[in-house]
Amino acid sequence: MERPLTFTQGCRDGLPIFIGYFPTALAFGLVCRDLGLRTWQAILFSVSNFAGSGQFLATSLMGSGALLAELFISVLLINMRYMFMGAELARKLDPTIKGWQRPLIAFGTTDEVFSVAVLNPSPLPAPYLFGLEGISYLGWVSGTATGFLIGMVLPPLLQLAVGVTLYALFTILLTQQVRQKGLKALALAALSGTIHTVLTVVLSVPVGWSFVISMLSATFIGALIIDEEAI
Repeated sequence: MERPLTFTQGCRDGLPIFIGYFPTALAFGLVCRDLGLRTWQAILFSVSNFAGSGQFLATSLMGSGALLAELFISVLLINMRYMFMGAELARKLDPTIKGWQRPLIAFGTTDEVFSVAVLNPSPLPAPYLFGLEGISYLGWVSGTATGFLIGMVLPPLLQLAVGVTLYALFTILLTQQVRQKGLKALALAALSGTIHTVLTVVLSVPVGWSFVISMLSATFIGALIIDEEAI
């Protein structure tokens, strides 16, 4: 017997995501404070974006003095995966979901939300998705605010140590790709890192543009050497 996909059930399914998002957002709030943002700026950052890896990347580039164009392109590229998740999720939506509900659901779709939602065999109604995404969103925004406020009492040295969260986050993303696609994904990551190092250290290319060039290069090469159908 299939379980009813209600708003309450969506909140229950989203509770583990809340628990996972809160400490990560806590670290993001500390990073924002270390970057010199104000409380309302840090909170608005999470309220308007809701994209962990993209937000951590954005703060890293902001801290390195990257231009707005570099920041925009870099975050756009890393968040582009949500286009494919959204397209797949749209196939499972209840036919009654229309109008303003669709862009709202699209905004709340993250890696974890997508993974939980697509496990349901029946069409996904709006109340269930609002519950699932809403509780996840609450974990991210409240975690950001709490982390920023906690930064007021933490020693400066401990606040600086939180910067490693960015590298831990992308290490997790890389590990997932290596498990799915094998050593080719690891080789592409090494290639991208090498290109980035050469551009910034040897050729003195600004870090933002270097990141864009290295990411696009690895993407094009990955499209040639990785066969998705064989995975």
